[in-house]
Amino acid sequence: MPYVPAPVIEKLGATGMSKVFIYGFTGTFTEKPEYDYAHPDVGATHKCMLFLRQESATTEFLNAENEAKKFGFSSITNLAGNQLQIDVLNTEAYKGFTGYYNEALKEGSSLVYYPRT
Repeated sequence: MPYVPAPVIEKLGATGMSKVFIYGFTGTFTEKPEYDYAHPDVGATHKCMLFLRQESATTEFLNAENEAKKFGFSSITNLAGNQLQIDVLNTEAYKGFTGYYNEALKEGSSLVYYPRT
């Protein structure tokens, strides 16, 4: 069966087309999150990917760190980020991230943590 990519949502922000950046980091889950999601155990350290909607075309590390804290993470290290090029979501390797991209556009952010890191 041929691969059919999920539709990608586009959203206009106050200054034009919103962008989604992906920020990778390592952090420790230490507190109750502001968001309702299936979070890790308190005290667990994980590698994470934060999908963050933003208007600017440059990295916003302070905003990314603040958003990661809303997901309950602290002791954030190795924070790095780049704008997500939406055409990669149509490739076999990245099609699984389409939902996180769409959630970030709709809700402002989305988080993936890797439980075995």
